[in-house]
Amino acid sequence: MNYYETKQRTDGKWDYTCNNRPTGYCCEFKPFDEGFVKNYHVSEAEVEKHNRFAHKYHSHGHDTEQEACECYKEYQLDHKLRFSKSESEQRKCKVCGEWTQNFAEVDCRLITLCDKHNNREEVSKLYEASNWSMASW
Repeated sequence: MNYYETKQRTDGKWDYTCNNRPTGYCCEFKPFDEGFVKNYHVSEAEVEKHNRFAHKYHSHGHDTEQEACECYKEYQLDHKLRFSKSESEQRKCKVCGEWTQNFAEVDCRLITLCDKHNNREEVSKLYEASNWSMASW
C-alpha cells in the first residue's frame, strides 16, 4: 500500500508525502535519466511535461497543512488530469446536474462534468488532495 498524506517536518514546515517521503512538487526536481525512461516506458510527452513543470518543484516546505495539500493538488492537476467521454453511459454533471457522457479523471478519481463544466477550473473546485491510501501499481 502507498500512503499519501501531509506530514509536518521537524522544522515545523509541511510536505505532502507518499510513504513518509515528500512527493509531487514537495520534493526537488530530478530529470528522468535514459534508464528510467527506457525501463518504465516513459513517453516523450511525459518527459516534456515533467521538464515543463521543473520550476514548481521545491524542498522549502509549506507553512500549513492546507498549503501542502494545495501543492499536491496542483501537481495532480498538472500531471494526472485527463478529460474523456463514456461511450456507453450517461451520468449527471457534478456542477449542474445535466446528463452527460463527459468526465474528468485525476489519478483514478472520476468527476462527471457536462460540456460547459468539463474544464480544469471546475475540476480544481471539485477535486481535493487529502490524506488517502491506495494499493501500489
